Amino acid sequence: MTADPKFRLITLAALAALWGSSAGAAEPLLDQPALAAPQTYRQAGGQPLAQALNELALRLSIALSFDPVLTEGLKSPALAGRLSAREALARLLAGSGLEIAARSDGSFTLRRSAAAAAPSAEADALPLVRGRASAESRATSEGTGSYAALAVSLGKLEQRPRDIPQSLSVLTRQQLDDRNLASLDEAMRNVTGISVETSSTGGNHGNFYARGYALDTVQIDGVVTPASTGSDLSTGFSMAVYDRVEVLRGPAGLLQGAGDPGGSINLVRKRASKEFAASYELFTGSWRRHEARFDVGGSLNETGSVRGRLVAAYQDRHSFVDHVNSRKPLVYGTAAIDLDARTTLSAGLTYQQYKGRPAFGLPAYEDGSFLEVPRSTNVDPAWSHINEELKEYFGEIEHRLENGGRARLSLVHREQDEPSRKFGWADCSVDRTSGDSCLISWIYRSHWKTQGADAFVSSPFEAFGRRHQLTLGADYRRVSKAFQYGGGDGAYVNVYRPDNRVPEPSYTFDNGNNSKTTQYGAYARAHLQLADRLQLALGGRLSWWERSEQNRNAYFNQFSDTHTEVKHKFTPLAGLVYTLNDSWSAYASYTSIFSPQTASDFQGRGLAPRTGKQFELGLKAELFDKQANAHVALFRMEDVNRATTDPDHLRYSIAAGKMRSEGLEAEITGRLLPRWDLSAGYAFNYTATLSGTDEEKRRLYSYIAPRHTLHLWSKYGFGPGALDGFSVGAGLRALSSTYRLAGDVKFEQRPYALASLQLGYRFGSGLEAALTIENLFDKVYYQRVWAAFGSNYYGEPRNAMLSLRGKF
Repeated sequence: MTADPKFRLITLAALAALWGSSAGAAEPLLDQPALAAPQTYRQAGGQPLAQALNELALRLSIALSFDPVLTEGLKSPALAGRLSAREALARLLAGSGLEIAARSDGSFTLRRSAAAAAPSAEADALPLVRGRASAESRATSEGTGSYAALAVSLGKLEQRPRDIPQSLSVLTRQQLDDRNLASLDEAMRNVTGISVETSSTGGNHGNFYARGYALDTVQIDGVVTPASTGSDLSTGFSMAVYDRVEVLRGPAGLLQGAGDPGGSINLVRKRASKEFAASYELFTGSWRRHEARFDVGGSLNETGSVRGRLVAAYQDRHSFVDHVNSRKPLVYGTAAIDLDARTTLSAGLTYQQYKGRPAFGLPAYEDGSFLEVPRSTNVDPAWSHINEELKEYFGEIEHRLENGGRARLSLVHREQDEPSRKFGWADCSVDRTSGDSCLISWIYRSHWKTQGADAFVSSPFEAFGRRHQLTLGADYRRVSKAFQYGGGDGAYVNVYRPDNRVPEPSYTFDNGNNSKTTQYGAYARAHLQLADRLQLALGGRLSWWERSEQNRNAYFNQFSDTHTEVKHKFTPLAGLVYTLNDSWSAYASYTSIFSPQTASDFQGRGLAPRTGKQFELGLKAELFDKQANAHVALFRMEDVNRATTDPDHLRYSIAAGKMRSEGLEAEITGRLLPRWDLSAGYAFNYTATLSGTDEEKRRLYSYIAPRHTLHLWSKYGFGPGALDGFSVGAGLRALSSTYRLAGDVKFEQRPYALASLQLGYRFGSGLEAALTIENLFDKVYYQRVWAAFGSNYYGEPRNAMLSLRGKF
């Protein structure tokens, strides 16, 4: 994958640790001394037995799977006092007619006991959780039918959302399907407190912001890769590839090393499973938007020790904007092999093409007012186009330790190639009388390569009569970019009478830049059970970061060779979680991150890295028989050392900028009543510049993020009766004003709200259909405002999508 010596060293050391930990004969997991040691339980009775069993399995770090029919209608008894794992499981199953049975692969299942028959009862709804056969899959959302995540894998260790002392949201597979969320841009618009900055209409780009800061990295199964923010990288593959999206808000230095303090996204891929499953999805909608997906997987041998999965998708979309279109074929394949009872090797690849003609927004008037032209207006040249090819190869080896811990090594190689990209877009303000404006045009060629490795060992341990967890790991990331461009010519255009037949110029690649960014580091985190109700999370990361860049930009008269380096930068984390009762927990946390800077002072010295730190207080809950997750958070974040103009040397910078972001977030997601699912969130965010130039202090530093955001989606499925099989859904997304200052001129989009409506029907035999209408009341708005010269984007008019989903 790479010849870098640091990469090889981390990889070899991690492999040695993984295989060293697998030595020795395995004994039945429930017979291990660590699990035989007593723990303190305070778990209320009366919840669904399936839910209680899966929660206990998660706490004990064992793999438990079973047929959900066995537990239908059964409730769990209360657990209280100090019990061993065997005693706790036996108490949960008392009187159920069920017993635990061990599998040869080290996992466990439920079966009917020989001495008793399981009681029968009618269940009002399907169980929320269906256990699966791998340690990783306890966080898997696919197949659960739930909006609420039982566990998340963000941060290496699988945890309940309630046990993480930071604000967190999860889009499960069911939410992605119900809302027809096909891209990461669409998904992130439905996450509490997240703003999406549109970079084109019909393109494959988007930037994400949380708490006033960019989310500049995206983790893929825990391995950090760059996001599109601040670059021309695409936002990635179709959401057909992923099981869920986990979004952590606030500094995530322990997880990703360098970056902005807004948060972190973890995309979790679909996995191969033993059970055969095949499904298809068909979509058709307004403006000739079509898509088809096919997903098949299962065992490849008799024992199920070799498994595979294949996902294929094809998207052909046009737009409400004239002449905009895109085609996107995708193939994702993965396989897993059980090397022994506790060790699994998995690998795969994803390939996606993107060919299309995007549009880059509209200009405006000098006074800050926007055009009142049809939303279909496109002033870009007819020859504008983009071709992109995205490839990703990945491999992983995981060993499940005898004491319930695990060790894992993950490798990723990703390439994004744009062999052809040629655009023209608005570059002048509009004359109000004539409608005259102008275009500027460019041609680009870029090639990105990303290599990533992450290795960790997470293990429980006993100390002072209590059970704790320790995670140790190391990671590596290298991003190489080769970028060439040419152009800069202008042409006239009229926005009232647009003519897209602009003569196509011929350009050469006489400008460009190359860069290489490398980061590696080691991290540790301990989860310490200080008391029955109090848990302490302590962690830290030591990072090394360096970047080399060569600029050869004749058009801007910019020629430079720079090298920036940050050595052994430490970023700490601390958090407390206090269990108030069986449903509620309170938490407090301190988190941090750093971001290197390329600006220099008047003596030519590079500026110290920016440092982001955050204090957060919150409450988390598991409600409605633990079928819904809820949280509320208060936060204050400060970003210091930001480069700002040196008042004594105006051409240079000093590290004196200080920013503050503070606010509140609240969310509830899950099943409130049988057949009624809800996802709702509200966020308030205020940003301010505390030190810097007068101009910097005058404006909000985050123009893209509204102060108030609200999102709501609710779906109800009708039960037996005249409407049996029907479902109805409704949504609302409301935002307060967003604006950007250009000198003294304010470009502002006033507050607006968008409503959606859905009607669905389940035919039986795994076939479902739904009609979804977005922007129900046809609100006219700009989803991004920028400047008089251009980059102002209309939001989509009212539109409809018909979906059909089936299983074989």
